[in-house]
Amino acid sequence: MSERTYDELVQLHQSGKITWLQLVEQSEDKDDFIQWCKDHNVKPDDNYAELYLEQTEEEMSFSQGNWDSYEKLQGQ
Repeated sequence: MSERTYDELVQLHQSGKITWLQLVEQSEDKDDFIQWCKDHNVKPDDNYAELYLEQTEEEMSFSQGNWDSYEKLQGQ
């Protein structure tokens, strides 16, 4: 079985073919999600998979925003 891209997994989720948990388990984030669950003392399930994805997306957006601000400062 070939590995799907993250975008393909998101499309499968949006079409109702896979759950949040299946999305995470089939993505590159699987090991990070398992560690996140251990760190938060929770069992992997659909709700925690969605929460994990929301949190990591926010962190990536925050990091990108900080990088954009840094680049603007460097350009001055």
